[in-house]
Amino acid sequence: MNQIRPTTAHIDTQRLRNNVDVLRRRLAEHVKLLAPVKGDAYGHGLVRVGEALADRVDFFGVALVEEGKALRAAGLNVPVLCLGGVGHDGAEDALHHGLTPMVFDLESAERLDAAARRRGRVADIHLKVDTGMGRLGVPSQDWERFLDRLADHRWLRVEGICTHFCAADDDETFTLEQARRFDRALDAARMRAFEPQLVHLANSAAMLRFEQLHRDMVRPGLALYGISPLSHPIEGLQPVMRVTTQVLFVKNLPRGAKVGYGRTWTAPRPTRLATLPVGYADGYPRALSGRGEVMVHGQRCPVRGRVCMDLVMVDVTDVPRTVQPGDEVELLGDGVTAAHLASMAGSIPYEILAGFSERVPRR
Repeated sequence: MNQIRPTTAHIDTQRLRNNVDVLRRRLAEHVKLLAPVKGDAYGHGLVRVGEALADRVDFFGVALVEEGKALRAAGLNVPVLCLGGVGHDGAEDALHHGLTPMVFDLESAERLDAAARRRGRVADIHLKVDTGMGRLGVPSQDWERFLDRLADHRWLRVEGICTHFCAADDDETFTLEQARRFDRALDAARMRAFEPQLVHLANSAAMLRFEQLHRDMVRPGLALYGISPLSHPIEGLQPVMRVTTQVLFVKNLPRGAKVGYGRTWTAPRPTRLATLPVGYADGYPRALSGRGEVMVHGQRCPVRGRVCMDLVMVDVTDVPRTVQPGDEVELLGDGVTAAHLASMAGSIPYEILAGFSERVPRR
């Protein structure tokens, strides 16, 4: 189907590959790189990102078995780690498609062991220990008992052991404490003859801040897509996604005119207002009502009134060049970054990137 509505997310795969190269230069030669492509590759398009990175990364990381299956259906044979496990019903599918499950409970281990036995082939798994995130992972106090029980599962081979940091961007003390807890867990595994080939802890922030935590593999997510997880930019990283639309309608409003649902904005002067064909159904956050900014002819223009389901109104009064229907508008890009939008929306860059819906074609 030909695209008629102009709102589009442009994905620059050259920038994506450049970001991998920038991150690789920070790693020792033996350290592998896992590219998280969960959440439709943070909104960038799962399969297209996978195709762009297949020759540059060592692993893909997905949240769902379905995401791993989509990569395989596209012909991508890079190892895939199911970071969120394989759920109650995903063991057979995961092994059939050559996916590597993350394991953090004995019930999942038992189902995977049985599935591997039926296939007559030992299955590689990664184990996750919770060192303070409080989300997924075997609790530290249960770890040794978990390992003792896992040893009975002869059709499973522990290829990797990992954890996840919860505050690597701003809490050095607790991050290093998590690392110490992890090392104790790793020692306990090795004492029981588990010999993981891949020990991995570092997300984007930990990779950039703590070289000693690189270990055998790193998992940079946000940084891969060109967004710094730290309070300062990272030299060489370039945002991969640029979202644009076109002006749909322009009108002149008199001083005192009200705009949008709830009449929340009042024009303090004669105002030229442009309406854009994008809204919260596209993933443009409603929280940007009266706060957001877009780029028109190289100048930032503020959102006026409430963001609607399909439309946004912006003030183009101060743009020197006359704004007309059909003019390009940058919603996200080098001029208005994901970090900037997130700060205005009271959100985080991850949510901005992943939030753009399927109504916005990826090009």
